[in-house]
Amino acid sequence: MASLNCRTAVCVICLEKPKYRCPVCRVPYCSVICFRKHKEHCNPETRPVEKKIRSALTTKTKEPVENKDDDDDSVADFLNSDEEEDRVSLENLKNLGESAALRSLLLNPHLRQLMVDLDQADNKAKLMRACMQEPLFVEFADCCLRIVEPSQHEDS
Repeated sequence: MASLNCRTAVCVICLEKPKYRCPVCRVPYCSVICFRKHKEHCNPETRPVEKKIRSALTTKTKEPVENKDDDDDSVADFLNSDEEEDRVSLENLKNLGESAALRSLLLNPHLRQLMVDLDQADNKAKLMRACMQEPLFVEFADCCLRIVEPSQHEDS
């Protein structure tokens, strides 16, 4: 069985902690019942945007070596920075978890798969740029920002 990062992965059907992965498309699921529901809609042939995102995960970059690690370094620098203004407060994290609009968006299996792919990607910055071309992902990001920073997004 493939290793699951159970801290972040959720079953694509019921959002519970997964135990298994679909052998065709690799999405996580937790039970036979959820697998049967997923199997009805499982499609190994992905849509064009998904192919673009997956290619961002698998293709080797043709950039010079010194530029290849810039994105990874900037992510590492950000994660190691002590700037509180760039961090989401515990209160805002709780608000994200309680948001009905966000939960509604996360019912979409395509969005959940994008999130799993992003979490498991080796080059997260490159995949994030590809995901930001996907309208569903942009809608998700905007919803998160409206919850975390409502005053800055009321005008839009």
